[in-house]
Amino acid sequence: MIKRIVLFVILIFVLWYGVSKIKQYQPDVDTRKKFTFWSIQLKPIYEKQMNNIISEFEEKYPEYKVVWVDIPIQEAQKRTLASILSSTPPDLINLNPEFSHILAKKNALEFLNPIKMNRFHEGLVNKLKYKEHVYGIPFYATSPVAVYNKEILNKCLNGQVIKTYNDLILNSQKLYACSKEPVYVANLNENDTLLKILNKYDIQDFSSDEVVDAAKLYNALNYMYKAGYMPKDTLTINHREVIEKYMSNQASVIVAGTNFIKMIKENAPDVYKKTAISEQLVGSNKKYDVSLMNLVIPKKAKNKELAYEFASILTSEENQLELAKQTNVLPANIFALRNNYFKNCSSDIVDKSRCVSVKQLDNLIINNVEIKDKKALNEALNKELERILLDKNSDFKLIKIGINNLFPLLNSFIE
Repeated sequence: MIKRIVLFVILIFVLWYGVSKIKQYQPDVDTRKKFTFWSIQLKPIYEKQMNNIISEFEEKYPEYKVVWVDIPIQEAQKRTLASILSSTPPDLINLNPEFSHILAKKNALEFLNPIKMNRFHEGLVNKLKYKEHVYGIPFYATSPVAVYNKEILNKCLNGQVIKTYNDLILNSQKLYACSKEPVYVANLNENDTLLKILNKYDIQDFSSDEVVDAAKLYNALNYMYKAGYMPKDTLTINHREVIEKYMSNQASVIVAGTNFIKMIKENAPDVYKKTAISEQLVGSNKKYDVSLMNLVIPKKAKNKELAYEFASILTSEENQLELAKQTNVLPANIFALRNNYFKNCSSDIVDKSRCVSVKQLDNLIINNVEIKDKKALNEALNKELERILLDKNSDFKLIKIGINNLFPLLNSFIE
């Protein structure tokens, strides 16, 4: 009996000792609540700074753990839509304004207090409105500049700078005859490139009064394409391929952002030495376009107030400036934009393009109309351009007839 008691005591001790050792080597369970943020392709360039931002947030809100998910750009819309339709979307999402606008129209996003937007550039905030409601927080922007081969322009145009699309059209024949290469390269059939050019002529609501102006623009592109002043693969190339053509001396003029100019510097130093920049090519309204990324808070998000707090840290003056320095984008925060980093630029064109781009933000195209489905609108515009360029018999009269037929359809995209 005594032996059994002793054995029982020993067994209890062994079990107690084993359990205590297991507990000793088990990591502590993180009991903090989760805050989820989705971004688009910020790793690895901005990863160190993002981790600092996350640490700052978690220090301020110790009961929360930030889960940061960085999504490839090609998956962003699909994954976001799936999450929005679920009952557990992320608390804060980095998107583009076009897709954000669609979600806002479907009442899937929180509308934000306009007063809280005072620290952002007004022109960028205005691009994030649906029926005067602000649906997104500006995150960062890019405003491309005109990039040209100064050696060719000096030789063929006595150094004249191409500043407008009209300059480009009027001088294309002379440039082509002199350089023997395509004059202008653009990815006209990709995304909203063509719509952005049309907007530079205030062709936004597609009324009958604007048909002639639109026909003239299509006709000019048709003329340049058929004459060889634009490459034959204009309808199929993407933006990166535009840069590659310029780097291989197959273009005199392109429009590109600072990040792509840096690519020229790194991959084609001989071409870079012959390169100069000026303000973005403009149309009759003399205004510039901009590409923008924003932050949105889903209607079903669990931590809406914290989402705005995290966005506030993410878009602070210091963090916006650091983002600009690391990624060659423009901050949306007006105090960051006033930093000397955007005022004192060297003569190096990568540097110079930063200062030129910032100035362009103060003269942006104003979108006066609401578009129901921007993707469908772009497809309709691009399809008509493709029809005209590939039709061997198309002339101004036929183009005008085609656009007369197209514009009533396009008006159906306007709210």
